[in-house]
Amino acid sequence: MNKKINIINIPLFVFALFALIPNAIKGLPVILLFITSFFLFLKKKSFGYPIKKVLGLASLYIILLLSLINTTDFEGVEKLLTTSLSLLVIPISMGFLYSVKNYFSSSFLLSYTKIILGVTTFYSLWILFFLYQLGVFSKKISMYDAIAYITNEMWFINQHPIYASIFIAIPILVTVYFWFLLKQRNFILFTLPLIVINLFALFILERKGVLLSFVFGMLVLILSFVKKKFSRKLLTGFILTILVIISVFMIPSNRFKELYKFQNYSGDLEFNSTSLRFGIYSCAISKIKEAPLFGFGIGDVQNELENCYENKSELLLDLTYNSHNQYLSYFLSSGFFGFLLLFIVMLKTIIDSKKTKNILLLSIAIFFVICMLFENILERQSGVILFSFYICFFSFYNFSGTKDLKSNE
Repeated sequence: MNKKINIINIPLFVFALFALIPNAIKGLPVILLFITSFFLFLKKKSFGYPIKKVLGLASLYIILLLSLINTTDFEGVEKLLTTSLSLLVIPISMGFLYSVKNYFSSSFLLSYTKIILGVTTFYSLWILFFLYQLGVFSKKISMYDAIAYITNEMWFINQHPIYASIFIAIPILVTVYFWFLLKQRNFILFTLPLIVINLFALFILERKGVLLSFVFGMLVLILSFVKKKFSRKLLTGFILTILVIISVFMIPSNRFKELYKFQNYSGDLEFNSTSLRFGIYSCAISKIKEAPLFGFGIGDVQNELENCYENKSELLLDLTYNSHNQYLSYFLSSGFFGFLLLFIVMLKTIIDSKKTKNILLLSIAIFFVICMLFENILERQSGVILFSFYICFFSFYNFSGTKDLKSNE
């Protein structure tokens, strides 16, 4: 039976390689996970399927399907639904894997963490070397201009910097979790240089939303292990101070300074992320008021936004921006009920993680909750697959114990 169960290592190992998988085949880990989990489910003599939990997590996709009732423009709908299909397939797959749930342990996750941290470090070094080749560090090209090259022309694995940053941030959170859980000096000393490399790449990419999400995810993680109230306050203040110093004074392009310019919120849009997002959110909110209850349907959202962009700014219209906020996007496509569902799913995930003392799930849920304030994570393959995988995996399996780890020492 162990040999049969060990085949689950195949799709999970492929998930660990996710950052290095070309965009054209990013869905490969999801397909492998579904096939493997279904095979194991069929091989198990006594079936037990957690239908309630699966439906709860899969409801984020089901509400998008229901929004087709209000859709009038079906051109491109198939692509939108296919991109988000992981919201349905991964919860179903995790339900199948529940039949072999005893296979997943803290020891298993530790091994997975070592692999994914190594892969991510290679990915970070790949990005840093690419930036070096472009001339970012010698100031031949600005970091702002280099972003376009990372998105479109980086060797074999070009990726939008927001999602590249997400690829890097999550393994750091998982590794630091094991720092506190194990308290093993050798593990910390071995992984610390890798963490430093990844942090350097994360700050160089300078995606404000991801950095903010990462800091709050890290704070939740650390404070969950720190018991004394005074130590918590001191640690929180220290981390936030370091973040401010790094973001304002040490990052090359200083995109954080956009946040402090009043003109970015005046309505006269400038070509920077803060100003453009202000314009996008204004349009999204005005459109929500037109169809607050049931939304416009998933196929009509972009058209409705672009109708507003026409009157708002050519900058927004030319680049066909989406809502850049997952909560607003669900409100636009499925109305108040869609927004409420997304809010409830994330809130329930956080509440359940606190009840079960599932610190890792809590940290990653907070990370994604904040990320979705600035980006449509569930509408891009690179984002929705990672969201579905980590939220579902850690919702089904709580890796809070160390008994099996100590037994394997």
